[in-house]
Amino acid sequence: MPHPTYASYLRLDELLSSQQPLTPPEQRDLSDSERLFIVVHQASEILLSQVLVDLGHLDAGRCGRSCFTHRVDRAVRLVDALTGQLTLLRRTLRREDFLRFRERFGTASGLESEQFKELFLRVRRLTRHGGGARPPEEARHLGELDDAVRRWRSTHLELVGHMLGDLPGTGETSGGRFLAARLDDGPAGERPAAQPPRPDREPDREPDREPDREPDREPDRGDAPGPRALPASSASPVPSAGHRLRHVVVVGGSVAGLLTAHVLADHAERVTVLERDHYEDAPGPRAGVPQSRHTHVLLTSGMNALDELLPGLLTELAEAGAPRLAVPGDLGVWQAGQWISRRHPSAPIMTPSRPLLEHRVRRRVLAGPRIDVRTGTEATGLLGRPGRVTGVVVRQRGAAHHTRQDLTADLVVDATGRTGRTPQWLAGLGGRSPAEEVVDTGRAYATCVFHADDPAGDLRGFYIVPDAGQPFGAIVLPAEGDRWLVTLSGPRDEAPPTDPEGFTGFADRLPHPAVHKWLSTARPVTRPVGYRHTANRRRRYDRLGRDHTGLLVVGDALCALNPVYGQGLSVAALSAVALKRELAGGRVPPVHALQRAVLRSSRPAWDVATGADSPMPGAAGNAVRGGPVARLLDRYLARVRDRVPGDPVVCTANRDVLFLLAPPRTLLTSPRVLRRALLTTAVPTPRDLPTP
Repeated sequence: MPHPTYASYLRLDELLSSQQPLTPPEQRDLSDSERLFIVVHQASEILLSQVLVDLGHLDAGRCGRSCFTHRVDRAVRLVDALTGQLTLLRRTLRREDFLRFRERFGTASGLESEQFKELFLRVRRLTRHGGGARPPEEARHLGELDDAVRRWRSTHLELVGHMLGDLPGTGETSGGRFLAARLDDGPAGERPAAQPPRPDREPDREPDREPDREPDREPDRGDAPGPRALPASSASPVPSAGHRLRHVVVVGGSVAGLLTAHVLADHAERVTVLERDHYEDAPGPRAGVPQSRHTHVLLTSGMNALDELLPGLLTELAEAGAPRLAVPGDLGVWQAGQWISRRHPSAPIMTPSRPLLEHRVRRRVLAGPRIDVRTGTEATGLLGRPGRVTGVVVRQRGAAHHTRQDLTADLVVDATGRTGRTPQWLAGLGGRSPAEEVVDTGRAYATCVFHADDPAGDLRGFYIVPDAGQPFGAIVLPAEGDRWLVTLSGPRDEAPPTDPEGFTGFADRLPHPAVHKWLSTARPVTRPVGYRHTANRRRRYDRLGRDHTGLLVVGDALCALNPVYGQGLSVAALSAVALKRELAGGRVPPVHALQRAVLRSSRPAWDVATGADSPMPGAAGNAVRGGPVARLLDRYLARVRDRVPGDPVVCTANRDVLFLLAPPRTLLTSPRVLRRALLTTAVPTPRDLPTP
């Protein structure tokens, strides 16, 4: 018998000829997109078949301990690969193409997949029947399998939500909502793998019961319909690393806290968000977010991160009127004494108002079935002992101190922002407070909302970049509702005025008259609002030690950046993505590892902000960069900045660093940037407003 060839062994002729798009071949782009859709689904079915081979072996009870571990581990990895297939499809198939060819399916639907149904049935059977009687090691491995299926299910729902939203699906379904209900109900009225009792509970312990509502409590005003009140305490013990979290408490319900809650909900039985304010039904500034009335930017990196965390959110923001701009293509950017050429390659940003962005994030996150919110509730301290946090002390905002409640949790997340008191609370437990790194220039800024015509020269805004030699800055950006948000900033003791006339007059101090000229014809619709808390402050919770458990700090409570650089929202989203990836293995790592991952995600933004602020006149703090090396680096970076306006290579590299798409070190390690910064002469650009 002749030996098979590679092609005959894999039956490649049959395999590669089985992709038959229904789109006519003359519509090449659309036909190729449909072929991609077919390829990914066929590959998924092949992976599913192998998962079912392993699960069938386990289901039949033919495995010893080693075989059981090997096959479950392989099934977990294959299910994670299925999740990756869906992520790949979402990132490579254009939604508009899918909506054009999907009608060709007729009544075909992915829910007709027999393997799809069998996967849920087998996982349900393995985890539900006999789960309590299994050895702890087997129960743990089955828990990892269940978690993998949850991730696959969540990604599947996100993909459908991104592609269809609430549009009707095929096969008389109704898109994402139908799929979610179908996966929740399962065939024959059974619940899916996402709902069975957890196999990692102790064998003789009864499943946790649904928490009762607190009596006589007014419902919270959240964006999700009917948010449920949670009990004041939970007796669940803190699990060791690797086990699923039973209860997570997130203190702070702004963007960083909400995104963190969204990520942790995939690894916890329930997540409670505590928020001091009451949420309104429509977007609006909140007292607990003093930055609400100021200009906000989603950098390209932040847009990418939000799209990964909450697929379809960027589309929602755009449909709500949030502008999307190219930089420098749409903006007049003044840096190093000249305008940056708008002909350089551009990257996108979005400029929604903070209330709109937070409202849309909140609505999406609080719709999660395992996330509950308690508004009008503030944390007043931590529970636990030195090195081990086991919960928080809470009370209704404005209530007397004797009304305190103890809310226990496996993990407490501090997302309380710049004014958070966790360092003092840790000290109150008898533990150590984290070391702080500070760079403070004393810069102050003010923001005013205007109605105005677009600036001249087809511009959609301005960015006047302050530096050590020119300390005044401006950000002029459109927002939804035909409004313009204008933020002016000045150095220590030279804050912009907070009256409309003085605010406009302050713009005359900018290095180019364009912003002042435009503001002089604009009509203010609000009174300017000032803000002075612009210090860069990083708290090193990662240095408290590996034995510290139960507390994770995120957002401005961990790393607060000078807001004039517009990094805050993007860093919050990037940190949530970093947390998601740290948890992607299915096991919950030690809190120390999670803290390090979140801190690492903010480091590029910290380096950019403190690097720009350290040379500023009057900069103070223990993290201000100084000495011969810092002075040499500043001289080199000054040469880089001088070449940004007229050199497209240097401009792109510098912008990617500022937009957190590349680490700052790339300005030192890129041969092309080094060559241009050190060996070429800066090309000046005209002083007039830059043309497209």
